[in-house]
Amino acid sequence: MKTEIYTTLKRDLISTPVPEQTKTYKPVSHGQLIDLTLEGLQKAGLTLSKETYSSASHGQVANGNYIIGNVDDDEMHLMISWRNSYNKTLPLMFLLGAMVKVCGNGMMKSQELGYFKQKHWGAIQTLTPHAIVEYLKGAGEMFMQLQKEREEMKQIELTKRVQAEIIGRMCIEEQFIQSTQLNIVKRELARPTHDYGDQNSLWSLYQYTTFAMREDHPSLRLQNHIDAHKFFTNEAGTLIPKVAPLMFPKIKSPYVQLSIFEDAQYAE
Repeated sequence: MKTEIYTTLKRDLISTPVPEQTKTYKPVSHGQLIDLTLEGLQKAGLTLSKETYSSASHGQVANGNYIIGNVDDDEMHLMISWRNSYNKTLPLMFLLGAMVKVCGNGMMKSQELGYFKQKHWGAIQTLTPHAIVEYLKGAGEMFMQLQKEREEMKQIELTKRVQAEIIGRMCIEEQFIQSTQLNIVKRELARPTHDYGDQNSLWSLYQYTTFAMREDHPSLRLQNHIDAHKFFTNEAGTLIPKVAPLMFPKIKSPYVQLSIFEDAQYAE
């Protein structure tokens, strides 16, 4: 069966008709969200390296991803992502994460802007570049946490049996990968498309998994990545690592770690 492609041009998202506002539903348009995100990134002093968009259901569900060029290390870039919908099936999500350079796989932590977790009520339209900049103040600390989790997973070597158990649980218990994606994970285990270091590490299995999730439906993509990251970091806490000191690469950033946006200049 042919894999459906959801990649979308920015102009197509902007041209998607926006539903009418009601007493209980006040939509944020894809175009408005794009403009606010790009303005917020600029005012936070972040350098945009790449922006990509995907959509489904004729633009009723859309995702945006923004790769940041000046907050990174040798293996990952900071990434900002959002999900938006016009069909009232999904709340707006705005998240911080990382993009793995060698493959383009995403890592998403469940640290979203708090007031988007329920419905599109009136308060949602208070989203401004200022609010985005305030949110991005936590990006440095979050990126360092992702570094720590990555290095911990690299230190955990898996046997074939443990790999099989983890893959089965991902599909049957956690359900953030589908049975059709298992063949991709199996192929990556046998002959990886990219080199993540130790082929049998927990980190590599995480990357094989997110590689298999690349064509997830836009309505599922961010939540599935959040669930995958939570699952693998939990596994890292229960499995026995190899005996080696953890080394954490420094963030390449024009800002001081942990408060990298303190000097950002912005105005409403």
